[in-house]
Amino acid sequence: MQQIGVLGCGWLGVPLGIHLKNKGGVIRGSRTTDVGAAALNKTGIQGFKVHLRLESTHGIDAFLNKLDTLIISIPPRRKIPDGAYAKKMERLINALEDTALKRIIFLSSTSVYGPASNTYTEESLVFPETAAAKSLFESEQYIAKTKIPSVIVRLGGLIGPDRNPVFQLQDKIISNPKGRINFVHQVDAVNAIGELIENAELNGVFNLVCPHHPLREDYYLHWSKKLKLPTPRFAHEEVNVRIVQGNKITEKTSFNYTVNNLLI
Repeated sequence: MQQIGVLGCGWLGVPLGIHLKNKGGVIRGSRTTDVGAAALNKTGIQGFKVHLRLESTHGIDAFLNKLDTLIISIPPRRKIPDGAYAKKMERLINALEDTALKRIIFLSSTSVYGPASNTYTEESLVFPETAAAKSLFESEQYIAKTKIPSVIVRLGGLIGPDRNPVFQLQDKIISNPKGRINFVHQVDAVNAIGELIENAELNGVFNLVCPHHPLREDYYLHWSKKLKLPTPRFAHEEVNVRIVQGNKITEKTSFNYTVNNLLI
């Protein structure tokens, strides 16, 4: 059975770990506290306490021991010093060089393409603007240079049963109402990553973005009404139409998006 580690078992990592366990893998997951690691054990994921710091890394050796595949699912925090995330990833990647790992799956973000109006594929040039996007792309480059085969997964905005940006945008003026939505549902992210793991010959970059790109205005009006929230307010500004395509994975594997209409 394949030994798979999910480094950073959070909102996406836990259902991903459970999915992979149900597929027959032996799954390890990491949290930064003993309580968090114990909670993972209750799901059937082997919980490990791992703490990545700039100065040192605690618990990583035991976590990596005899792993076949490592999934790095640690997004940058919003309030961290510039470059700190990439430096931690560089330290981690250097530590992986001396292991028996056969594959790395790094969960990145479509934010690395930048905010400009365009249609983006995996072949597009990237122009990251935010500190988080710059750190993610820098980390992607570290991973791409290793001798270990790797897949970079660029996730669209993550949504799910308990996660929808409409809640965070209450009492705010929503920008770019005539722009397009680039989201991916949790269930599709989980299934797609599982498919990439099963297709061991694949490497390189894969976008995970729902093929349905409704207007931002339509999306937020729909979900505000459905969730019985106040009607959102929108800015009046120049339209920026940014679309990220996520169909490469459907061409290279048997995966298909199941949540392919974001207005249901």
